[in-house]
Amino acid sequence: MELVQSFYEMLGISGAANLGDLWGLISLFYLLLASGTLVLKKSEPQIEYKPEEKKVAKEKPTPAPIPKPAAVPVLEEKTEEIKEDIPERPKVTWGERLRKGLSQSRSEVWGKLGNIFTGNALSEDSIEEIEELLYGADIGPGTVAELMDELNEKLKKEGFGEEQFKEFLFNFLSSKMDGIQKEVSKELYNFDPANKGETKVIMVVGVNGAGKTTTIGKLATKLTGQGAKVVVGACDTFRAAAVDQLEVWCERAGAQMVRAKEGANPSGVGYDALQQAINEKADYCILDTAGRLHTKGNLMEELTKSKNVLKKLDETAPHHTLLVIDAITGQNALRQAEEFNKALELSGLIFTKCDGSSKAGSAIGIVQQLKVPITYIGVGESVDDLDIFNLDEYLSALLDMTQPA
Repeated sequence: MELVQSFYEMLGISGAANLGDLWGLISLFYLLLASGTLVLKKSEPQIEYKPEEKKVAKEKPTPAPIPKPAAVPVLEEKTEEIKEDIPERPKVTWGERLRKGLSQSRSEVWGKLGNIFTGNALSEDSIEEIEELLYGADIGPGTVAELMDELNEKLKKEGFGEEQFKEFLFNFLSSKMDGIQKEVSKELYNFDPANKGETKVIMVVGVNGAGKTTTIGKLATKLTGQGAKVVVGACDTFRAAAVDQLEVWCERAGAQMVRAKEGANPSGVGYDALQQAINEKADYCILDTAGRLHTKGNLMEELTKSKNVLKKLDETAPHHTLLVIDAITGQNALRQAEEFNKALELSGLIFTKCDGSSKAGSAIGIVQQLKVPITYIGVGESVDDLDIFNLDEYLSALLDMTQPA
């Protein structure tokens, strides 16, 4: 207040200062102060922004152009094929494959002939040795006895050596088998498109281990390869492994397979397979059967039942009943064939495993005694190791001699 009163006196204003004057003076002071700040801001020098001038780079001298290299002449590529002198892999014929399969039989049986024939007339002991050799070849006692009757006089003549003996044996065995072999139906080998849709039933039988299931797979493969439609019935319901194996073969061959649960009635599976084959107009219906021993009478009766059931759908079925025989079984194979033939009336034989330790001579005695031809012969596991039985090829391979022209 004193400060305001002094300020009044300095200005020559009479009167006493009061509180309202004080506040008025303070307000005036703040007003002047604010006005002064505004004036100061307006009076600040304005700096004009001028963009910095771009520095122009001095132009560099243009370099002289690099001369292009001279064009390199392009050599024309020769289009001629370069033939390498790589020898072609020789194709193995079926006759050569069969001969290789029977090599052990030749060395262990027929290879001994060279020690018997010395160029001179044979003694009685040598003739007995030849007879033993023929028995050892699994030819069969009946055939050997007949053969020796014709051979005895020839063996005692001079100049009748090993080659003459083989030639005589070839002709003798061929004469005993040739007529029967000609009875084989060609539809087992070659599919005739003219008969398309006319289902032919092939029933395949045999003991366990003879190669029955594998043989069916190979046969199906050969027929489908000719354009035939094939249905396979897996009637060996007692062995799951056999059914699974057959399924693999059918997939490879492109054949249909009919199967049932393990332990199902085999004749029922055969019936269903034939029914499907007829409905779909398949060309072949191949039936696998339960492998069984020929000595089991009740099992052989079951096979007969399976055969008869098929006649409900086709009176002529089965059109072919084939027995698969393991050539290694020797003379026991004849016993097997006799029992199966008695129960089923076989129409053909398939000889398997004609390699290794088999002598394969049992085929001769079986054909002659049962009057049943051999349809196929096998020498291994692949599809190509099963082929049509050719009598001349078989005898030539067995006796190790050149096949007659």
